[in-house]
Amino acid sequence: MKRSFGLSSRPVRFRQIARNLLFLTIACAVFAGAAQSQAPPNGAQSNNETAAQSTMPPWIRAANERAAAARSVAKPANPPVGSDASADPALGVGTPQFNVAADKFVSPQGVAVDATGDLYVTDSDLQQVFKVTPEGKRSIVGSGFLVPQAVAVDGAGNVYVADSQAGVIYKVTPDGVQGTVGSGFYMPMSVAVDAAGNVYAADPWEDFVAQITPDGTQTNLGSGYNTPVGVAVDAVGNVYVADTYSAAVFKIAPDGTQTTLGNGLVAPMYLAVDPAGDLYVTDTGTNSLAEITSDGTLTTVKRGLDVPIGVALDASGDLYVADSFSERVIKVDDKD
Repeated sequence: MKRSFGLSSRPVRFRQIARNLLFLTIACAVFAGAAQSQAPPNGAQSNNETAAQSTMPPWIRAANERAAAARSVAKPANPPVGSDASADPALGVGTPQFNVAADKFVSPQGVAVDATGDLYVTDSDLQQVFKVTPEGKRSIVGSGFLVPQAVAVDGAGNVYVADSQAGVIYKVTPDGVQGTVGSGFYMPMSVAVDAAGNVYAADPWEDFVAQITPDGTQTNLGSGYNTPVGVAVDAVGNVYVADTYSAAVFKIAPDGTQTTLGNGLVAPMYLAVDPAGDLYVTDTGTNSLAEITSDGTLTTVKRGLDVPIGVALDASGDLYVADSFSERVIKVDDKD
């Protein structure tokens, strides 16, 4: 059932407010480290602080502790993708030159990489989807987005954009024709596509994950979600869902069997899966990128990020992370 607070007369504006509230709740875990640095001496707490903690969800309390440690780690040395190479000498040492001149990202959210190495980035504040070639040519994909949250690209070069404020999944063909895919979304936050052209989207407001086939048939996958944000699909048809408030990743096999992965995550957001079936998950609760191997082992790939959202893999296995609050996309060359 759709969550409602009596504001249905302005659904688009409400979606924006609701989306901001969703991220505000998750961001509490990220900002806690800074807040703790200003805490009263000797562990003293004000009445307001005590009251706030008593009503704080357990997963956020746990995230507060982990976030403090995560934010104390130095910022990653990985080169930012999407900044001026001439202004950043570190860019390009053994790294593709994603030079976008003087332009910067403001709030990068989703990332995807196609078979030729072109990088796609959604920027929710700029309300645009960018394509950046390995040679550094930057262009805009599609138009009319309100809050482009996530992006995916298929083998034919079709680009899919989850617009969380419009409540729509857009499809933009290589020749620029733009349409919509699926229906019934209220706040789609992620999108993925498999080799057969099936599209997957997660809606954390309605707590469902949908599969849309090329002929338009739409079905819901899995059950028992509590704010599913990220979705990914592997080469054999397994679907992975990052369920943020459950602090878990669900795996849904082609036969519908559902299992839980990622014990130890705090606030999983987005996912990418490699050909071996290993998962990479952004965790805003710990400001890190985690890996869940095909046997279920959870390890940390990169620490010290600043609200990591989208994550993608290219054909060579290189990882890209939309590090939202640092206003950049990072290529993860080295692992912690």
